[in-house]
Amino acid sequence: MAVDLDTIWKGDLLNRKADGQLLYDFLVRRHAERRAASIPGAYVVNLNASWGHGKSFFMERLAAQMRAEGHLTAFVNAWRDDSTKEPVVAVMAAIEECLSPHFTKHDAIRKSWDATKAHGATIVASLLKGASRRLAEKYAGQAIDEIENLLETDTFVPDQIEDFLDGNNAAVSEAVATEVTTLLTKFIDRKIADYKARIDSAAQFQNRLKSILSNLESRSEATLPLFVLIDELDRCRPTYAIEMLEQVKHLFDIDNTIFLIATDGDQLSHSIKAVYGEGFDGSGYLLRFFHRHYRFERRDLGAFSDYLFALNEIDQSKLATPLETSPSAIFVGAMISYDVTLRDAEQIFDILRSCVTMWSYPIPIQLNIILPLIIHHHRRQFADMGAYMDSRQRANTPKSPWNVNAQYLDGGRMRKGDVGVQNLNDSVLKKLSNTIVSSLNSTTNDYKSSYVSSIFGQELQVLHKSRHHGDGPKSVILEYPDLVQSVGRLAAPADDGGLETVG
Repeated sequence: MAVDLDTIWKGDLLNRKADGQLLYDFLVRRHAERRAASIPGAYVVNLNASWGHGKSFFMERLAAQMRAEGHLTAFVNAWRDDSTKEPVVAVMAAIEECLSPHFTKHDAIRKSWDATKAHGATIVASLLKGASRRLAEKYAGQAIDEIENLLETDTFVPDQIEDFLDGNNAAVSEAVATEVTTLLTKFIDRKIADYKARIDSAAQFQNRLKSILSNLESRSEATLPLFVLIDELDRCRPTYAIEMLEQVKHLFDIDNTIFLIATDGDQLSHSIKAVYGEGFDGSGYLLRFFHRHYRFERRDLGAFSDYLFALNEIDQSKLATPLETSPSAIFVGAMISYDVTLRDAEQIFDILRSCVTMWSYPIPIQLNIILPLIIHHHRRQFADMGAYMDSRQRANTPKSPWNVNAQYLDGGRMRKGDVGVQNLNDSVLKKLSNTIVSSLNSTTNDYKSSYVSSIFGQELQVLHKSRHHGDGPKSVILEYPDLVQSVGRLAAPADDGGLETVG
């Protein structure tokens, strides 16, 4: 039965289906090559992409495609599971979930998995930090208590015992010194025994899981390799992320198994430095865990803009654009003209979304006017955001022409072609020092004046019911700087580490 990729990849606004098919084909073929060459162990690939590239969408859809192709596929959300002390538990739980449909058919497979888990439990027990106090009540005296506490700490160094004894001759009798030697010997013996048990259990764990996979393949109930997809690792506690990579490398180095681990490599490298020190080569450290790295192609900005508007379900009824252009087209034009990076575009969009949330007037925000203001705020170009309203500010000028292709009425004639958005904006900005009534009375018959009239005319009609006292009110566009500055203080998590969030 053919796999329905269109259904699996529905909603793929960034065209990740092509990446998924390429990566799937490569992994399956590389597995076949390694198997034919009798190369042992797991194959580990890193999907390296920064926040906003759709890693989680990609990983979830690729896992669905792998399952549809008949593969055993385990999915680990590392961010959700990093409250557990040991990553091995999260990976084992994901593998058990993909094996469980076969337990009801084959009791032998269930029993074999139970035995595999038993060895896994031994490994977990040996990895857990901290041990219960031993012999605590067997010997009296504060000296023994303090020495035993040293033996049970992760930072225990044998020299500490000597330092303690040298400084406490009066408190430590010959009998206590003898007991210290006994405790030290037992401590070392216990560590050696734990190490041997862990090594033996790891070997048993790997052998039993290999046997289960071979059994299912021989029954034609599963297609190898077993895929284990690990998502959101860069969002986890640094120590948890490191332990996950270490345990995948050593414990799950199992034949016919492929790991695909999604990370933001730069962010994870910084997390590793936070643990080992700023001078530590975090990027070099990561290289030892992966056979290959895969990066998405640079995204088409238009598709990315559509993705942002669809993902965040922004209320577009609160946004107005000139000459019936789409909000996405205006957003893309602004990002290109102001030379905004994709990462910054994500954060600028988040500020825009917050502005829409907080906009309380029954008329829409002029998207093309507020976007440059948000960009300047994000770049911290003005201490006083009101300076944006001064069109003489050079910082207001885009790096390249900001045009939209539109059909418009100009001097009574219908025209079609590129229109300079910044020219339209300047036409509005120059009128903001006047009241909306005087601005309406001073327009001409060209398309820029028509645009200004449409904005101020809507304000006068909707906000003021076409009535006014004296010279009348000024435009609410003057409130944009305060709005942007206020909501800009509500920084999204992406500003502090790239957390992918829709909230």
